[in-house]
Amino acid sequence: MSNGNPLRRRSIFSGVLLILLGVFLLWHNFRGGFSVWQLFERWWPLLFILWGLAKLYDHLVARRSGEAAPRAITGADIFLVILVVALVGSIGLVERIPWDGPRHVWGLPWEQPYSFSEELPARAVKAGSPISISTDFGDIIVHSEDTAEIRVVVKKTAKAGDEGEARRMADQVSVVITEAGGAHQVSTQNQGGRVQVDLEVHVPQQATITARTSRGGVQVNGVSGNVTVEAMRGNIEVRDCGGDVSAQIERGDIHVADAQGNVKVSGRGGQIEIADVKGEAAVDGEFYGPVIMEKVGKGARFVSRRTDLTISQLSGRFEASSGKLAISDAPGTVSLVTRKNDIELENVAGRIHIENKDGNIELRFAQPPREEVSVANESGSIKLVLRAKSTFEVHAEARQGDVDCEFSDQLAKEQVQERGNTRLDGKVGPKGPQIKLKTTYGSIRLKKGE
Repeated sequence: MSNGNPLRRRSIFSGVLLILLGVFLLWHNFRGGFSVWQLFERWWPLLFILWGLAKLYDHLVARRSGEAAPRAITGADIFLVILVVALVGSIGLVERIPWDGPRHVWGLPWEQPYSFSEELPARAVKAGSPISISTDFGDIIVHSEDTAEIRVVVKKTAKAGDEGEARRMADQVSVVITEAGGAHQVSTQNQGGRVQVDLEVHVPQQATITARTSRGGVQVNGVSGNVTVEAMRGNIEVRDCGGDVSAQIERGDIHVADAQGNVKVSGRGGQIEIADVKGEAAVDGEFYGPVIMEKVGKGARFVSRRTDLTISQLSGRFEASSGKLAISDAPGTVSLVTRKNDIELENVAGRIHIENKDGNIELRFAQPPREEVSVANESGSIKLVLRAKSTFEVHAEARQGDVDCEFSDQLAKEQVQERGNTRLDGKVGPKGPQIKLKTTYGSIRLKKGE
């Protein structure tokens, strides 16, 4: 006690906030695909809830102990909140920066980058042989040729005070071609973080390719065998592949076009574009997008933390971007479970099953539906646009919402309203598929289209 005034209790807010921040960052480090920014932009009001609860706790404890309660808002509290917001925002911004390979070599501010190129002696290989290519730091470009050999062009970049020092650093790193059991490997040796090694590799057209880089991008063109690519920090591009394509990425974009086999993409990053695939296409991971798939012969899969989508055939286009998911021209079935997305389907001919939450759903049919349509939504509306001559059996229920049907004059049964809920059951025409629609806190619309 000082001057007859009770001591002022110190607030627990700063300590609780720091503990929460530590748990948050630890989760980010151990949970692959966990987006800091997406979580923060949705849950940032918890900062103020935590602030209020901490101050309430401080006040109650101070009353019991006879201490003076801490001030409701202090400059230190405001500074700490701003610091946390800035830190989390910076992490989220770094996650969203498009990465197109290593931009520079590490070095001191006054040092300059110097590049040196060389070509390794060609190595004869059999057609169809597996070829593995790897560099710790650098880009990989693979070209196919009508040849039976491997040719490697090497570009080394080092940052140093003068060219002589950079040359000595580059000479310490070597690139070798080795062979074991009919498989060939192109790899770097003694590579450190201060020397970037870009590899341009010319291979037989029938080769099977595996390419890996920790910091850099990968391009593969015109290979008729299978292609496996792994890039931790760089873009991936595979074109005109005669086999399967498997790509794993941690930060960057992926572009795959003209693949005769299946395409599988996994990891996390930015934009995904997959087009003209004869087999199946599957994307599994967290990509802030957009994620685009076009003309996939044997169906498409997309799996993320909040979406599970299967399309049995895709002659048109699928696109998933921030808060929106659209499918057009899918002659097969569509099964979709998602949340926080506005959904648009157009010209889907097969069976449709959709479950959504916190988003609107719109389906447009170019032809009368032939298969069952089942749509369940929470906190969002449902809209179906059907051909005027369509025949179907409808079961629609809107809890705390209404149902508007432009086919009402053709229905065998009318809608029923009770306590804010609306239900519609009936048939249009003598025979047709079942259309099951259900939503809460939203409306249902059945419209006549051209």
